[in-house]
Parts: sequence; structure tokens; C-alpha cells
Amino acid sequence: MRELDPKGGARYVGYIKDLMDMLADQVGFKYNFKIADDGQYGQQTPNGWTGMIGEVLNKQADIAAGALTITGTREEVVDFTKPIMSTAVNLLVKKPQHMDMGLGYLVRPFSTDFWILLLVAIIIVGFLFFLIGRFSPYEWIKVTDEKDLRGAKNAFSLRNSYLFVLSSVTWQGFREPPRSISGRFLAAFWWIFVLFTLIAYTANLTAFLLARPEQMPLMPFKTYDDLVENNDIAVGAMAFGSTQNSLRKSRDTTLQSLWNKMSQQNSWVSSNIEGLQRVKKSDGHFVMFVESTTAEYLARKNCDVMLYGDNLFPRAYGLATQKGSAIGSLINKAILKLRENGELDMLHQRWWRFSGECSDIDGRKFSQKGDSLSSLPIYPVTLRDMAVAILLLFLGIIVAVVFLIVELIYHYVSTGGKIERPKMLDKKIFKAPKFTKKSKQAKAAKGDEEAGTSEPLTDEALEAGTSGGLEEVKET
Repeated sequence: MRELDPKGGARYVGYIKDLMDMLADQVGFKYNFKIADDGQYGQQTPNGWTGMIGEVLNKQADIAAGALTITGTREEVVDFTKPIMSTAVNLLVKKPQHMDMGLGYLVRPFSTDFWILLLVAIIIVGFLFFLIGRFSPYEWIKVTDEKDLRGAKNAFSLRNSYLFVLSSVTWQGFREPPRSISGRFLAAFWWIFVLFTLIAYTANLTAFLLARPEQMPLMPFKTYDDLVENNDIAVGAMAFGSTQNSLRKSRDTTLQSLWNKMSQQNSWVSSNIEGLQRVKKSDGHFVMFVESTTAEYLARKNCDVMLYGDNLFPRAYGLATQKGSAIGSLINKAILKLRENGELDMLHQRWWRFSGECSDIDGRKFSQKGDSLSSLPIYPVTLRDMAVAILLLFLGIIVAVVFLIVELIYHYVSTGGKIERPKMLDKKIFKAPKFTKKSKQAKAAKGDEEAGTSEPLTDEALEAGTSGGLEEVKET
């Protein structure tokens, strides 16, 4: 890294500067730093190699030192030393802001898409129950209002159909269950869907409530697949670097989709510093693929950014020398010696672990471990998360419609083509409501007054009279 000294001159500081000092001391050479003319690491073009690799190849430099990734293509034109550091590729993202959930806190466990689907499902299933109650012959009841004390013949009117659906959502029972096969199949699959939905809502709401004291922010995406589908977020990478080349050559379908998205957006940056500034100013709408060591260093110095996402393209850094150069073998021996005595590891700790004042720089660790529950990320439940429950509900709707058609055809054939409403034989729904002992005495006393009798009846008489009344209702 280049910075100004107190006297106004330029000086170089950082991991590479300290490493070169150690190698120069071990091997016994002197060196001068020179920035590559185009500021690039090096990529092959029709006109030759660019960046540091091109300058070493053209003998404008003896050693290329920096965050230079060892690749097979580069190895064909230069010699690499032993690896000085292992790395991978991650995303550099802006840390999401802590925010107050406000009155919408209770709707956070589900994504907007799933809330819309749930509302549509309630409307469709409720209306389908109404259609089944209207057209299925096995839901019809022919009985007078005097005998239908529980209103069973109108159990699945339009209003009651939606009441049945909404009561299921709150895990409440309903007075009259469906009697037809189509209605029962629909109810069974609807209850399964509701069960999955309530379990997911309860579990996610619990996580939200546990994290509420810290008011943990939400990431706008969870996986690289989500990043492909999110058109509000631009994805960048350093132009003419190994990361860009790895994405272009990747055979992974998700990474291929990301490459196409990045190419269409043309969101390449000329340097890591430019990418860092875009990430910081984007308010979460720009993320950048950066090698993890570079991303970690930047996050240590800038507390409003962090690493995120799984490791991609494991690789290593090395120094590049001209083909057949004697200095390369001497540097290799020095690197092995520095690694064996632990100086290389101490140098890494000095510039990465102890150089910055920012903590919680690795967003990947939020989902793995933390000092408290509030360090866990919280994601709304999406349609993808509930795919099984949604498919089961869709299957239940199809099965219910098929059985409704079968019921209509069977009834039409069995009645000789006559469409008439059969009288249901289930007498349980026509029973008179049960009376308590107190209500029995009141009813008996009222009967005595009408008959002109003032003598109270005994319990035996009450029991006999009530039993007779119930029998009479049953025989009716």
C-alpha cells in the first residue's frame, strides 16, 4: 500500500512490503518498488499480457509482488514461487443497517411473496369449499329449519366456507366438518398446508423476538441463487483479474448466471479501492467479488462493510519471476524457511488480525456461531422454503376437484339422470340441545304453571319427563 510520509514523500507499507524486506534480508538483494503502468495484475489479451505479469514477461520488472493469484495460464509465461498465502473468493457487501421493525414486526417472519400467496390460497380454498357445498350431492341436506337446530344444512355457504378456512388458519375447530369425499380431501390437504405454515411462522417469529433487543438487520439475499434473481443488486468484480476469469470459465450454472448478469450490468471496477467505495455508497445495492484476504483486510479498516457468501475458487498467492530466473529458486527457499519458523504466520496476523479496529467482519459466521443469539441472521420464509407445503396444497385442490366431478357423475348415474337433493340420514345433527339439571327444573316449573299445578316435581319425575321429551324429539 502506498501512502504519504510526514515529509510529503511517498512510502510503501503493508504485508507485501514487510515480506519483501524479509526475503531481501534472507536472500541478500536490494529492490525498488514500481507500480504497474496499467494498475492491473495481469491478463492475457490479443495484444499480449497486461499488468504485472506483462511487465515481468517483457523484463520491465524482475519480480511481481502483490495479491497475485497463481493460475495455470500465468504459470505458462512466468515462474511462480511457493505460495505465500491461501485465499478464496467472497463477496464484499455493505453491512445492513439496524432498523426498528415498528408496527410491521409481526409480518416479518414471511416474505411479501409468501403473504400474497397465503391470501390467494385462502380465497381460492374458501371459494372451492363453497362450490363443493353447492354442487356436491353429498353435502346437501333436506330438512326443515325447526329440526336443523345447528344450522347444518347451511354449513358451507359462502360465509361459512371462509369461516371454516380462517378458523383452520388459527388452529380452531369448526362446527360442521365436510361430509363429501371431495370436501374432506380438500380439508385434509388444507390442514397440512396450515400446519407447515404455522410451524414456520412460529419458529421464525421466535427467532425475530429473540433478536429483537439487538434489532438485527436483514440481508437482502441469502445465497448466490438469490443474488441472481435480485435485480435491485448489481454485482461487480475487478476487471482483467483472476476472479473475473474464473467466473467466466466456471461451469456452475449459478455462477454462469451471475457472470451473465455482471456482463449485462458491466459492473467491473478498475481497482479494489474503487470497488470498496462503490460498495460503501451503494446502500446495499452493489456487492463485489473480492479475494477473501483482500476483503478481510478492507473490512478490518472499514467497519461498514463485511465478507459474505460461501468460499469460491480456492487459490493461493505467489510472487512471479521471469522464466528460468535464478532469483526464483532462492526466494522459494527463503519462503519455506519463513513458513517453518512461523514468521510468515506472524506477519499475516500482524496485518490482518491485529491491524484493524472493526469486528464482525465475516457475515458467514453469523449463521454458524456467535456470542449470543442476537448475532444470528434472520431471513423471512420465502416461497422456496415452503415449496413442499405449497405443492401439497396444489395437489389437494386438484384431487378435490377430481372427486367433485366423480361425485356429480356417480350421483347422476345412480339416480337415473335425475338431479335431486337427497335427505341425509345422519340424525345426530338434528338432536335437540342437551339441558342441565337447572334448566330441566326451570322448564318443568314453567310447565306446572301452565297446567295450574304449584307442587314442585321430584328429581325422578324430572328425569322421566326429560327422557320422554328427548325420545319424542328423536322419534320425530
